[in-house]
Amino acid sequence: MTFASEAQFVRLWQEDMTAQPHSEFITSLLAEFPDLRDDLEQCDGVLLQQMEAFAQFTQAAKMDGDLATYERCLQFADRHYAGADAALSGAFRMSYLEHLEFEGSRGPAAWQLVPSRLQNVWNQIAAENRRLQSLPQKHGGQRPHERDFAPRPQGREGGGKPQDRERGGGRKRNPRRGRRR
Repeated sequence: MTFASEAQFVRLWQEDMTAQPHSEFITSLLAEFPDLRDDLEQCDGVLLQQMEAFAQFTQAAKMDGDLATYERCLQFADRHYAGADAALSGAFRMSYLEHLEFEGSRGPAAWQLVPSRLQNVWNQIAAENRRLQSLPQKHGGQRPHERDFAPRPQGREGGGKPQDRERGGGRKRNPRRGRRR
């Protein structure tokens, strides 16, 4: 499933916030990886955050050179992704697979441990991210969260049009009447 818009992501997030239908998945996750309990408890039952905690656990195993645990994580993810509903599948895509990295000295060996189904999904996510990155950006190429929202300087006090500020600000006075035109 590809999220073509931010609205789809928000809808999934809102559904996740209002229901906890994935308790079986979390129970299985804790049974397989009891060391995740503290991290998952800090997520307040939010599936996307729980999935991200699982991704961090998986990445940490790879970084520590514990490829046996890393492979167990991926096999677990593959089994549960295969039978996932839309919300769980979306959480796997957004908060698990998208956070797995395969660069560095352990990257190639780690990639070889990823089941083919998850490799295909990861490649789809990477292709979609590349496509989105290639789209023209508004605001000088910056995304809204990257822009500096500081107010722009107004030039000299007095307001008015920029050309008026350059001449001394405001509107010109009529010398005969002493009033502004």
